[in-house]
Amino acid sequence: MIMKKIYSLLLASALVFTSCSDFLDTKPQGKLTQDIFFGEEEGALMGINAIYSQMKSWDLIGFSWFGIMEVPSDNSDTGSSPADGSYARVNSLNDFTYDVYTSELNGWWTGNYKGIGFCNVALDNLDVLKDEQLKIRSIAQARFFRGFFYFNLVRTYGGVPLVTKVQNPDEYDQPCASEEAIYQQIIDDLSYAAMNLPTRDEWGIAERGRVTKGTAEGLLAKVYLFRQDYVSVKQYAGQVISRGEYNLHHNYRDLFSPDSYYSDEVMLADQYLWGSDKTRDKASEYVKWQGVRGFKGWGFSSPSESLDKAYESGDPRREATIIYDGENMEGVGVINFKDEPGVQPRANKKTMWPTTYWNANNFAKQNCHLYFLRYADVLLMYAEACNELANGESDPLVDDALAKLELVRDRARKSGDDPTVLPKITERNKAKLREIIWNERRIELAMEGHRFFDLIRADKVVPGYAEKMLKAHGKTNFNMSQHSTFYIPQKQIDISQGILKQNK
Repeated sequence: MIMKKIYSLLLASALVFTSCSDFLDTKPQGKLTQDIFFGEEEGALMGINAIYSQMKSWDLIGFSWFGIMEVPSDNSDTGSSPADGSYARVNSLNDFTYDVYTSELNGWWTGNYKGIGFCNVALDNLDVLKDEQLKIRSIAQARFFRGFFYFNLVRTYGGVPLVTKVQNPDEYDQPCASEEAIYQQIIDDLSYAAMNLPTRDEWGIAERGRVTKGTAEGLLAKVYLFRQDYVSVKQYAGQVISRGEYNLHHNYRDLFSPDSYYSDEVMLADQYLWGSDKTRDKASEYVKWQGVRGFKGWGFSSPSESLDKAYESGDPRREATIIYDGENMEGVGVINFKDEPGVQPRANKKTMWPTTYWNANNFAKQNCHLYFLRYADVLLMYAEACNELANGESDPLVDDALAKLELVRDRARKSGDDPTVLPKITERNKAKLREIIWNERRIELAMEGHRFFDLIRADKVVPGYAEKMLKAHGKTNFNMSQHSTFYIPQKQIDISQGILKQNK
C-alpha cells in the first residue's frame, strides 16, 4: 500500500538523514537511533525542516496544485496548447470530465500524505528532545503543517484516512474517516500550534519564513470559514489583526516580487528551505508551468476572460495579475504568445519578472514564490465574518466589515496612479455586501489557489452560487453534488486492496 510505504520510508530516511550531512563533527558509528537523531537540536531541526521542504515538492506546487486549486474555477482556463501532451488531462479538470485515473488527483493525495508522514515522524520522536523550548516549538510546527496538509485533503476529497502516528506497514488498515473527524483533527492541531508557536518578531529575522502564532490563527480562521463558524473566524482573524504582527505590503504588484517573499504580509509561502550550510535555496519552479506559452514556460492555468472582465475599471490589480500578448518585459522586450490554435492571450503575471530576477539566466529558476496565506486574506475573512454576524444594517459589525474591506481596496488603489479608482464600499445589505466581499476575494487573491474552493464553500451559504458563476464562464459540466469534491484516486483504492472506498 502506498501509505504503508510512505511512513516506513519516511521513518527510515529520517533516521539515516545524517549520512549525507555534515551537521555532526564526527561520523556516526553504526546505526543512528531515533533517540540520538531527535534528541539533539540539529537532528530535530533537520526533521522539522524536512516538512518545510515538502512545501516545494512537485505535487504541492506543480500540476496538481493548479489543476485542483485554480483550473476548475472561473478565474482560470486550461491554458497551454491542445498540442501539449498534458493538455487533455489538465483540460479534464477545467471542464469537469476528469475521472478516477487523472494523475493530478493522485499526485495531490500522495504529496499531502508525504507531508503528513514527515509530520508524524517528527511528532512520534520529538519527546526525547532535551531542550524543552525547542521541543515545544518543533511540535507546534509539525502540528501546524499536519493541519495544513489535512485541510488540503479534506477540501479536495472530503473524508480521508486519518493517520496521526507512524505505523508499521503491516498494521495499516484504515478506511476513510468522516469529514467531521478530519476537521476536528485539523482544529486540534492548529489550536495547539496557535498556543505554542512564537510570533514573527519572537522568531527573529534569522528565522523568517517559519510558521508563526499568526500563521496558525490565520489558517484556523480559514478552516472555520469553511465550517461557517463565523464567531470563530472573527475571533482568530481578529487576533491576527489586533496583534499587528502582519500588515499589508505597500504595493500590490511589488508584493509578488522575488524580493518580497519575506514581506510582513506573507504568512505562509513555499520559500523556506536550507542547504547543509544553512543558506536559503530561494528558487521555486512553480512559475515554469504557468509562464507564457512560446516564451519561457508551458502556459498552463491561464487567467480566464471571466477574471479579466471581473475587475473594476482602473483596478491596478488587473495589470499586476494578468500579462497580455504584446506586453513588454524589462530585459526581455515584447513578449509574444505562441501563435497556435487554443493558446490563450493571457498568463499569470504574478510569476513574470524581469531577467534581473532570474537565477543563472533561467526563467524557471527565478526567486518567485507561491503564497499559501497572506494578511489581505485574513482581513477579508474578518470582513466576511462581521457581515455574516451582523444583526441588521445598523449593526456596528457592518462598519467593521466595511473598514477591513476598505483597507484592502485602499492598498490596491494606492498601487496605481489614479486615486479615484475603487471607490469606498458603502453597501450595508447583508446579501449584497456578502457578494461584494466574495468578489473582492476573487480579485485580491486571483491565481493564488483560493477561488475554486471559495466557490464551493459559497455555494453552501447561497445554494446555486457556484453553478451560477461557473456556468456563466461556460463550465456547463459542473454539478455541485458531483463536483464539490474530487474522486479518491483509483490508484489508492487499488493499493489499499479495497479498504478505501470511492467517495461518490
